Amino acid sequence: MSLLDWSKEDADEIVEAAIKELSTFTAWKIRHFEETLSYKLFLLDTEEHAKEIGEYSFSQQDQHFSPDLFLYARCAVVAHGKEVFEDIVSNPSKMLKDTEFEILLSLSSEAYYVKKGKEFEYESGCSYETFSNKEGWSNTL
Repeated sequence: MSLLDWSKEDADEIVEAAIKELSTFTAWKIRHFEETLSYKLFLLDTEEHAKEIGEYSFSQQDQHFSPDLFLYARCAVVAHGKEVFEDIVSNPSKMLKDTEFEILLSLSSEAYYVKKGKEFEYESGCSYETFSNKEGWSNTL
């Protein structure tokens, strides 16, 4: 995450150096990166975090909650590095508001494609899709 260039405005440019570096890793390490990313996104998949994403926060009465937008909001947290992630995972009220970083989901596949010239066919052992963390949504599901 330290290679994300936040001085750029275009998402593709922000992740360019990270993809380049990740593509130098072995295929195993790229898969390990994907596992780690998936797990971090899973840990943030809680009702308490979803209630803190800003304008489209989760509410049992509000029909405007988007599971995809919440996933992309969690991506923004992970993209901002270890310190931000650790603070927010333990303090949901500090969740980044009204922000997303969907492109983070494609880092592994882009790096793998640069490395191998073919699609990244890998399914992590942990789902990061919204509502996958049953414990994090135990009051709702």
